[in-house]
Formats: sequence, C-alpha cells, structure tokens
Amino acid sequence: MASDGIKARITKRLVDSASADGGEETRIWDTEVKGFLLRVSAAGRKTYCLKYRVGGRQRWLTIGEHGSPWTPDAARERAREALYQASQGEDPQTVKIDSRTRSATVAELFDRYFVEGPKDKPLKRRSSWSVDRYCYRRHILPLLGRRIVRDLTAAELSAWQADVAAGKTALVEKTKKQGKAVVTGGTGAAARAMRCLSAMLSWAVRRELLDQNVASRVQKYRDAPRERCLNEKEAARLWAIVEEAERSWVLTRDFADIFRLIMLTGARRNEIVALRWGEIDLARRRLVLPPTRTKMGGLDRPRIIVLSEPAAEILEARTPKGEYVFPSSAGDKPLVGVNRAWDKVRAIAGLTDVRLHDLRHTFATFAVEGGASLFMVGRTLGHSKTASTERYAHPTDAGSRQIAAGVAERFVRSSTET
Repeated sequence: MASDGIKARITKRLVDSASADGGEETRIWDTEVKGFLLRVSAAGRKTYCLKYRVGGRQRWLTIGEHGSPWTPDAARERAREALYQASQGEDPQTVKIDSRTRSATVAELFDRYFVEGPKDKPLKRRSSWSVDRYCYRRHILPLLGRRIVRDLTAAELSAWQADVAAGKTALVEKTKKQGKAVVTGGTGAAARAMRCLSAMLSWAVRRELLDQNVASRVQKYRDAPRERCLNEKEAARLWAIVEEAERSWVLTRDFADIFRLIMLTGARRNEIVALRWGEIDLARRRLVLPPTRTKMGGLDRPRIIVLSEPAAEILEARTPKGEYVFPSSAGDKPLVGVNRAWDKVRAIAGLTDVRLHDLRHTFATFAVEGGASLFMVGRTLGHSKTASTERYAHPTDAGSRQIAAGVAERFVRSSTET
C-alpha cells in the first residue's frame, strides 16, 4: 500500500536520498509539472511516472527507471510532452505501446506472447505452451531473436526454416549436474518451429500489434512421419512383457497399469498419466476429460474415453491415494519417470523403435482391421477430423486383399455365368 506522498521539486539530490517509507511505496509529486512523480518501491526501485487524464479517463504512464537516460530533467521533459499529447486528445500510453511494437524484436514480441497469450487462448493446453517455449528457445531465438518483427520477409523466413532443417540450431549442452540437452534439426523440428512462430504472429495480428502474418506466405515443411504400428505377435509379446516385468519388480504396478491402459484405450500419454479420480465414471465405463486436458480443447467440449471391461477392471483394482490415479511419491502430482520406464519395457521386448505414442497408432490400426469405420475410430481416439484418423490407422494388406478378392470373385462369377 503506497503512502499519499509528498510534494517537492524533483531533483537529483532528492532522488538520490529518497527511500521507501516504512517498507511501503513512497510517491514524490513534482511541484513544477502537474501529475509528474517519482515512485520509490519497498525494494528501493525508483521510477518516474505521470498521472494524467485523457478522454475523461485517468491514466498512468511509466516514463522509466531512474538512471541513464532518465534523469529528473529528462523525465520531467517527457512528462511535459505526454501532457501536451493528452491535451490534443492523444493517449501517450497508447502512443508508447505503438512505438514499442513498431520497433519490437522477435524476442520482445515472444516475451509478450508468452505472458499475454495464455489469457487469449485459455483452452490451449499447458503442454502445448511448453512445446512452443522449447521451439522458440532452441530454434527461433538463436537465429531470429534480434530481428525487427515488422521487417521480416517471407524469403527470410523460408531461409530460416531451411537452416533449422539443415541443423544450424543443433547443439548439445549440459543442463544439470550429469544431464545434457541434445537439440537436433531436421524437417520435423523446422515444421514445429514454424508453426510456433506463425501462431505468435497470428496472435499479434489479432491483437492489432501487426498488420499481417508474413509466415502465412511461406511454404512450410511437414512433420516427418514417425508412426510405427505393432503387429499382433508384437502386441501379445509386449503385453506379456509388461506383466512379467511387474511380477519381477522391474516395473512398478503404476507404470504397468499406465502402459496397459494406453494399449486398451488408445489414449494419449498424458491423458492417462495425469488422470484424476474425478474424471473416471466406472458406472458408465468411461473417462470424461475436461477440454483443457485434451487436444480437443479448442472445441470446448470434454473428451470421452470409453473403457473396455479389462480397462475398467484395472481402475477398479486401484486404491485412491489423492487426487491423481497415478500420483507422484513427492506430493499430489502426476507420476514422473514414465518415459524411462517405457525405455526398459521396450528394450526387454526387443521393440526399441516403438514409441509410447505408437500404442495409440496400434489401437487405431487394430480397430480399423477389425471392421470399425474411420468415423467411429476417430470418435474413440478424440479426433475432430477423419483425416487425422487416416494418419493414425495403418491396416495391413490383409483387409485390402479381402476386398480385392471379393471384387475379383464377382468379375469371375459374372464371366462364367454369361
């Protein structure tokens, strides 16, 4: 809570001697320019400001922190200019923001995007923001961070995208005492980084900070396909390995149940790992996830995951120990270490090229091979478009061969009957 303040002519000697009053913010109002003041925070930070009115509304303008270039005289002169602007009907605060935006760098606009963007996109998942921050920090900031956003061209972004794909931002660096971060390039990394940059530019256009999203004129790379589908023999072996690993204490029951539920539901990794007891409806044999917990969040509707009997039995056999079905031992948070546990399982099963997400692809493939329509499989997986389901399902030739045989039989039969 700030004190009402004192009135005095703001001079360098006064500023140097000013301090917070009793641990609260102190305000020193200038006697020469109306509304001009020095604010001294409880931590000792000294900032020049202006209180003014424009269009019948009271407004505040932060001129700058004491020190180069803001001396008392320079700040007072800026206050006079701002008061003149206000007298002409211009809001100096808006002019200041516009000026900053015109000269904003990519790094500065991203800083603002990561603070204000989540307010404009409340249904965007926290994990998606984490991916955006990673793409920005690793691939956008090193090559484009200092560029003025308004000066970016489509040709420049095309060249940047090609540089990321060629590995120009690749590196290996220490992250912890014995850890390291390995950043690679490739078309997949370039595609994700371009999506991140384009999303930020589109946000800036909607905020009327930019006139256009120059990234929309760039032909973009597509993500490299990484899908791997298990065949029935591999799926049976994996299921048996998970059970054996749990019996032999190589795998905890929590990890084993997570892997089994992903196999049985086709759910995404975090939909199961961060599952809450309040999201389970065993009476109706289904999970009901809120929009913010799923990629369907943009549709603002819950995601329904239907449980088969084996999947329901796994959940019925568990005992609640807090909010999460699979809690961390360090508090009421979701379990950690799932990827490491998966690495153990796939190594034992001899399936080192199979990602945890590939179990979702396998679920879709088995469903389509079993005669389910793409529409129904898509609803089960939580896809809003059939095209997404087509990308997930990888049926073998057996189904196509059966269709071809049926058509051939009709041709042959027709020819013998004539």
